[in-house]
Amino acid sequence: MESHYEVLGVSPEADTEEVRRAYRALLKRHHPDQGGSRARFLRIKRAYETITGEQHAPPDGVHVEYYDPTTRDGTPPIGPTVDGSLLTLSLVGLVDGVALGRLLEHPLEFGTRVTAAFFTAHNTGDRPLAWRGRSNTSFVGDDGFLYQGSNVLRPPAANLPSRWCGTDAEIPPDLALDAVVVTQTVPEGVSIEKVVYTQPGPDGSRERYLFDIRPGLRETLDRVPYERERERDRKEP
Repeated sequence: MESHYEVLGVSPEADTEEVRRAYRALLKRHHPDQGGSRARFLRIKRAYETITGEQHAPPDGVHVEYYDPTTRDGTPPIGPTVDGSLLTLSLVGLVDGVALGRLLEHPLEFGTRVTAAFFTAHNTGDRPLAWRGRSNTSFVGDDGFLYQGSNVLRPPAANLPSRWCGTDAEIPPDLALDAVVVTQTVPEGVSIEKVVYTQPGPDGSRERYLFDIRPGLRETLDRVPYERERERDRKEP
């Protein structure tokens, strides 16, 4: 059986940066989104995590799909994008008063109505980054109050549509994930004016990503992204 070093194509004497470079190249080549083998992809991840001690799986075991954003269809994000030194973060949806059940793979009209924010987070650095959407996202209402992310999505997180993440995760270098964050209960009639995500860096630094939600932008974002995608797929021949 191949050793972890053989899986990555590096020698046991390779330093961490060499291991990371090999890992990043192999992820792009073997990712299932690019037609690669899922078994091989997981073997590469396991080898990297074993050698470096860096874990990329969410703590509760929910599967997270990472992808290379440069290989997507080239369609730019619908919402605003903030380029930071740690992440390129796009807000691709912000929906007020959505029933929790509508966010699941098989939509149902049940549960508390929440405000849901949808992000695409691209790790542009050369080290893994901790995505902490629930705890590090804040929502500012037009009532002047601050609303934090809620863990109400965590129990059904495994039932989100494929590729959408509702839990904490570790984003590998050069890869991205699509994430959903829901708020604590927001009073009826209150609209969110700002969304702020704070990203912790590997060296203990912190970087803020601020999105101002203007009226025209709100209209653009007011749709669950994967509902939009399903509608588009139905229209395509």
